[in-house]
Amino acid sequence: MLHHRIVFLALTGLLLGSCAAPATPRQAPAASRATVPHPPARPTGLPAFSHVFVVVMENLGYRAALGVPQLASLAGRWAVATRYYAVAHPSLPNYLALTSGGTQGVTSDCWFCYRKADNLGEELSARGISWGAYMEGLPKAGWLGPWWPPGDYAGKHDPFRYYTDIRDSRSLRAHLQPLHQLTKRLSGPASGVPRFVWVTPNLCNDGHDCPPARAAAWLSGFVRQVTASAAWRHGGVLFVTWDEGNGANPRGVAGIRVLAHGGGGHVFTLVIAPGLPRDLRVSVPYSHYSLLKTVEEAWGVPLLGQTASPAVQDMAAFWGKLRTGGGR
Repeated sequence: MLHHRIVFLALTGLLLGSCAAPATPRQAPAASRATVPHPPARPTGLPAFSHVFVVVMENLGYRAALGVPQLASLAGRWAVATRYYAVAHPSLPNYLALTSGGTQGVTSDCWFCYRKADNLGEELSARGISWGAYMEGLPKAGWLGPWWPPGDYAGKHDPFRYYTDIRDSRSLRAHLQPLHQLTKRLSGPASGVPRFVWVTPNLCNDGHDCPPARAAAWLSGFVRQVTASAAWRHGGVLFVTWDEGNGANPRGVAGIRVLAHGGGGHVFTLVIAPGLPRDLRVSVPYSHYSLLKTVEEAWGVPLLGQTASPAVQDMAAFWGKLRTGGGR
């Protein structure tokens, strides 16, 4: 962490330019955009959520998470996907998977490996669905730099800054906002909150640089904020997941099978929605592609990348349990 801060501070003068002029040095070759239209989302048993909140935490396996008292308390109060797996190591490929349906060939936490790829932000804007990506520690709206030590912000945890269509569009990158902007919105009417809300905590509060107990305390407070909001109470849902498991656990999911290799490890994932049975456990094998597919199907938008595969399971089973009275 200290090394990164020193390197970044040496580059600060180059990176604090206007957000209207995206940084372009060392840009990697862009992945090609698909030439065949993505298929539409199929009919599903998911609710048509009024609002979807997604929070991504850092580097903690499932068992380790349940050993943290405040996370165990959240598990007892809300629903948990007990067989949910990250798709890769390290962090960045997972963030790209959650927002584009693929890792886009990225295998590291590269700073400048921008990609021309269909993504959720672009897709929602095209459909007229409001969205916001709220980054704790981001110095200002639309900022595209890779690192901001004063706020403990890490660009590798902000997938939207990697998509060239967002980088190149003033209107699209305006959706990237400091987290405090969301805090103000949550206390107001549901109409003032974007329908899709992405949240990345800073490097301490997400558990990357600070102990899991610190991250759990932050998360517990944020869950209380969201569940007190009108946007969540009237048909909303909050998903909380971890980008990857701790260590180099390679377990993952292919279809409905859990594999010993090819993934990013078994991670703790909460599903927090009005009406779901307390302490609900769903054991369907899921991955980050499942979460993205759930959002797309709920709102009837085209399926991106791997989410178009029939083998990828959406998370409708949680609401199936609601209809049938719940169960483990």
